[in-house]
Amino acid sequence: MRALLAMITASLLVLAACGGQTASAGGPISVTLTDKGVALGQSSVNAGAVTFKVKNTGTIEHELVVIKTDVAADKIKPDVDEPGKMSEEGSLGESGDLAVGESKDFTLNLTPGKYVLMCNQPGHYMVGMHVAFEVK
Repeated sequence: MRALLAMITASLLVLAACGGQTASAGGPISVTLTDKGVALGQSSVNAGAVTFKVKNTGTIEHELVVIKTDVAADKIKPDVDEPGKMSEEGSLGESGDLAVGESKDFTLNLTPGKYVLMCNQPGHYMVGMHVAFEVK
């Protein structure tokens, strides 16, 4: 009986631990900015407060902009007022500029839908610094 109770307790603990690692936890979402891309710890999360843990591992300054849009990650339109930048229509927030090696956490309340996470320093989007993200 003790062995059975121990097995049940262990199973419940494992299930609880796994539950904390799923998208339902709302993050945190680890984001690594390189000079040629945006890498995510996970590509989707459940709606609610989502914390982004952003680190610039590149050799130049970067930023992370969170945009809610149905437009594909590689189809964001250019900003007509700022050459080299893309439109931030639908932006819900951003990390701000991050120096080389700098990290920053920020939290946004996200609703279900499709998003694009990108660096919008001049020219950075064009070299691939964007990625699709989904909120369920």
